[in-house]
Amino acid sequence: MHHRQEGLVPERYLRNLKAISANEQAQLLDARVGVCGCGGLGLYVVNYLARVGVGHITVWDPDVFHESNLNRQLLASYSTLGQKKVEVCRQYVQEINPEVVFTALPCLWEEGDPVIFKQQQVIVDALDNIPSRLALVEACGHATLPLVHGAVGGWYGQVTVIMPGDKTLNTLYSNADMEGIEKEQGTLSFTAAVIAGMQAAEVIKLLLKRESDLRREICMVDLLDMELERFRKNATSM
Repeated sequence: MHHRQEGLVPERYLRNLKAISANEQAQLLDARVGVCGCGGLGLYVVNYLARVGVGHITVWDPDVFHESNLNRQLLASYSTLGQKKVEVCRQYVQEINPEVVFTALPCLWEEGDPVIFKQQQVIVDALDNIPSRLALVEACGHATLPLVHGAVGGWYGQVTVIMPGDKTLNTLYSNADMEGIEKEQGTLSFTAAVIAGMQAAEVIKLLLKRESDLRREICMVDLLDMELERFRKNATSM
């Protein structure tokens, strides 16, 4: 029960207050976010969104947990090996916040129902390959949906917000056949958690209509030297 009639906030959200108002918390409970990919980034993103109180979360991913996921993916364990990632994620969300309406779609986002895709308010790019990312940018543009992009590789990561019409990722990944930073640098658990946390923050800002510089900039994160830099997007890409 949301207790909106009494103007109360459920105890699970009390620590959100002051950073997020009671009215904003109610907005989040009605919000819809779609997460494309349920791996190193996506599992952390869903965890953060469910805990902060996003009421409707849809996740697309056809994969099952493999032993190679154990080094970084939040819900990967010997007990979940071979199980569908979206289903394990659904059960996890049910345990931490049963108020969340969680839609687990064990398929590529490209193969899912386009009606469900268009029902979202924000889409999260938690993918691991460039062709699918570029297709996602195009799909979000057609559906006029903001996209929160994140990518990780080794100690490094990047985050940005792609509004409809923004071609930054097309410029960044001009060769759709090139391998992403994940393949070049490997993947580490803490880098995924940091970038996913930043993505979740950008999702919340979009849902609450708060300003974000990442609509105009790309944030590059270097955890090896503990450097964070923001670069202005090329005006011709926007």
